[in-house]
Amino acid sequence: MNENRIAFFIIVGVLAFVGILWYAFENPALNPRLEEETYTIVRKWDVPTDLNEISGIRWISEDKIACVQDEDGIIFIYNLSTNLIEKKVNFAKSGDYEALTTADSSAFVMASSGRLFEIENYLSANFQTKNYQIPFSGKENIESLTADTLKNRLLFTVKNKDPNSDEYKGIYAFNLATKETNSLPVLKIPLNDPIFKPKDIDDDVEASSSFYPSDIALHPLNGNFYILEGKNPQLLILDSLGKPIKLHKLLKESFPQPEGITFAPDGTLYISNEGRYGTATILEVEFDE
Repeated sequence: MNENRIAFFIIVGVLAFVGILWYAFENPALNPRLEEETYTIVRKWDVPTDLNEISGIRWISEDKIACVQDEDGIIFIYNLSTNLIEKKVNFAKSGDYEALTTADSSAFVMASSGRLFEIENYLSANFQTKNYQIPFSGKENIESLTADTLKNRLLFTVKNKDPNSDEYKGIYAFNLATKETNSLPVLKIPLNDPIFKPKDIDDDVEASSSFYPSDIALHPLNGNFYILEGKNPQLLILDSLGKPIKLHKLLKESFPQPEGITFAPDGTLYISNEGRYGTATILEVEFDE
């Protein structure tokens, strides 16, 4: 066999191998990953190392997101356009800070213990810090926080066992006028809802869940609740009355540890990932309805 024929067969073999790989990747029947993805990652930012343990985010203005990370009592103002931290607000000593939101000129940061920090005029050099204790036992591990400005309250849910029940995780309200927390939830995440049942489980088997919320956000246009889980990466959507709509599974390749979620006023959604296996990220994500 001459060299030209050998080269021809080598080229044909390589092209055939590439074609098989392409078919396997693009065919949902052979590549279940394609069926699992119910979202599109529009943009990705690798954030500076100061935010490697980013745990909470809040959209505050065009191209700017306020962030906290687990260990430092600092609010970082991160610019999406320049990929730089523009400002640091040192509001407290080191701790375990898990969530962040804003209402008017105040920022609010939630520690896992249930200690809620209010930083008045947080963008000013003359900011003032107050703190309140959520009246739970402290074992619930709170990692979520969002502002419901229409009702003048903050909302959060517990990561571990709910103080009132094993059958749900409650969404609780902190009243911004009275600075008090309702002891009963305003809404419930029903852990026995069929939405939590794996697809390969028989219909007559009751659903159960070990859903561990890592953050919560309110959709600014339709009022739906978006509840993120970082332990087993997924996103639960509830309607404004608390009825489960959809549970999106998140692939760990893109969402190694999703800990923060926020919306821009136009509905653009951002999710942050701690740098568990590398660089921490912020992702702009569009989810299928």
